[in-house]
Amino acid sequence: MAKYTIQEIQAGIRFLDNANVTFEVEHDGDEKQVHLHIHTPQGTRFWTSGDSIWSNKGVKKGVLIEGIGMCATYTDYEENNYWSGGLAGNINYDGSGKNGTWYDGSDDENNALINKIKNEQDSDGMIYTDYGFIENAFKYMEEHCNFNTKLLREKFLDFDYSEQGMQDDGNVNLDVELDGDFWIHCNDELVKFTAALDKLDKKIA
Repeated sequence: MAKYTIQEIQAGIRFLDNANVTFEVEHDGDEKQVHLHIHTPQGTRFWTSGDSIWSNKGVKKGVLIEGIGMCATYTDYEENNYWSGGLAGNINYDGSGKNGTWYDGSDDENNALINKIKNEQDSDGMIYTDYGFIENAFKYMEEHCNFNTKLLREKFLDFDYSEQGMQDDGNVNLDVELDGDFWIHCNDELVKFTAALDKLDKKIA
């Protein structure tokens, strides 16, 4: 079991205990998965910075967001196992172009199913590679989910665009770096703490 500092564990518990965060663990034989979902209330926007090499003319927009999902998988039948989160995250957004959000628009002809080339006359292009969009996702987590970037991002939870791009309409795909053992430990501690509070409340009542 990895050793974590008290400050790291406390930061992890505060994050998981936030109303905008859902955490789940699944076990299936030798495999286990952890799932994190970041809820974004209606009207939440992540701004692009206009530096995507795939957007048209440096589009800067407040993109309406519909949530962030992340997953990591651990298999216990090989040496040097690790939590794998490649292509296992998504930021879902409104690509309708309405109310100032991103406009997915139309694709050029003869496109592949994913990593589409957008029609420059009828699209904002792709969010993929826009630096500000990812950083503003973390800013949202800091301001609305009690995410402590200094303590948690480098070691326990980080994400960025998939190297392959993997952007479809309304969905930006992410590579996720997620230490499942840490988050399971924090969740276990949170469950114990909640159970102790419930027991105390019943005793007082």
